Amino acid sequence: MARVRIRLATSDDCRALAEMRYRFRAETKSKIETKSVFLRRCTSWMKKRFRTGSSPWRCWVLDDGKRLLGHVCVQLFEKIPNPVNEPELHAYVTNFFVVPEMRNQGFGQGLLNKALSWCHARGTDAVILWATLGSRSLYRRCGFVEPTDLFELRDGAVQPR
Repeated sequence: MARVRIRLATSDDCRALAEMRYRFRAETKSKIETKSVFLRRCTSWMKKRFRTGSSPWRCWVLDDGKRLLGHVCVQLFEKIPNPVNEPELHAYVTNFFVVPEMRNQGFGQGLLNKALSWCHARGTDAVILWATLGSRSLYRRCGFVEPTDLFELRDGAVQPR
């Protein structure tokens, strides 16, 4: 097998990233749009956001020179300024996927380490994510813990009381 490397995604990767996103999400949930409609929408969304520069988004890919084998995305988001010694930036890790045939070989940990190093270099206060059952052990090995101070309101429950 060719040497696998981790690199920042480019606009040329967005169609393949959208394909993997569809594969990842369609495995576990019912689809509400056709694959072709989703791929157009997702590719366009990614091309606007996965540019280096001023965008708060970054995406790293696993690349063997022939195809993409995985990816991880991070979005930085600001906290409201505060007068205490606390960083004012958080990070959200999402869309973390490695093709099944490449799992359990350290590639996922390599991708996650690249994303976390980038977050650390920017001085983030916290990195958050939603874990699948299969990924929890990786996140725990990388130092993630389940929060005791986070509340969540999901789906149709978002209504004023």
